[in-house]
Amino acid sequence: MVPQCILFFFLLLFSLGLSGCGKEEPPKPKEVTKDQLQKQAGELLESAKQFLQQQKDRLFQEINGRLQGLDQKIKELQERAEKASPEAKVRLEALIKDLKEKQAAIQKQLQESQGAVGQAWEDLKSRLHRQLQELEEESEKGQKI
Repeated sequence: MVPQCILFFFLLLFSLGLSGCGKEEPPKPKEVTKDQLQKQAGELLESAKQFLQQQKDRLFQEINGRLQGLDQKIKELQERAEKASPEAKVRLEALIKDLKEKQAAIQKQLQESQGAVGQAWEDLKSRLHRQLQELEEESEKGQKI
């Protein structure tokens, strides 16, 4: 019985010793200096600027592509107007004139929008998409004349 008590005592001491080994203090967070914070903020700002510029570039490419497609439709309408009856020719020429004016207005807005940011940028995107959609729908009307 005594050897079992001694064995139990040693096992108890051993287990208490092991339980204390795993309790290390958690590492303290690294101190961040003002300079490091300013550098990180500057990098974040630069990344945000680059992202916004990429979004603008994509939108401008998309709109320019759609405007080029519209140019092609206008040329097709002009060719149709040349071959059309006098009444259809008048209607087609009026439509072509209207399309060109609206196309020029969109191009002007696009050029003026280079510096737009924030809500102004979001409003511009919505407005340009809506105007282009309307313009493309109007150009399709010419196919029915």
